[in-house]
Amino acid sequence: MSADPPSSSLKDLEARLSEARQRAGLDGDGKEAKPSDAPPSSGMGIAMRVGIELTVGVAFGGALGWYLDSWFGTAPFLLLLFFLLGTAAGLLNVMRLGRQINAPDRDK
Repeated sequence: MSADPPSSSLKDLEARLSEARQRAGLDGDGKEAKPSDAPPSSGMGIAMRVGIELTVGVAFGGALGWYLDSWFGTAPFLLLLFFLLGTAAGLLNVMRLGRQINAPDRDK
């Protein structure tokens, strides 16, 4: 195969793609540009996320503890341990979310 120079139709296609990316607000890395007037997250969305973070942490910790208890035969001990660890993980995620929400915008 020879190294033929790109045809004019290929150059035209690249120019149209570049123009479309600029109109769509995509920068050169293919990442979406963040609009400056983006609305903040809704309160309902944040509340749902907090509830899900807590529920999943507690449920996963409890289920893992129950499974390990049934496997090792250590009746309530691992269930209680992993229930507490799941609760702590859920609370930690909620605290991280709170810090993220309350952090001042550093992009400005």
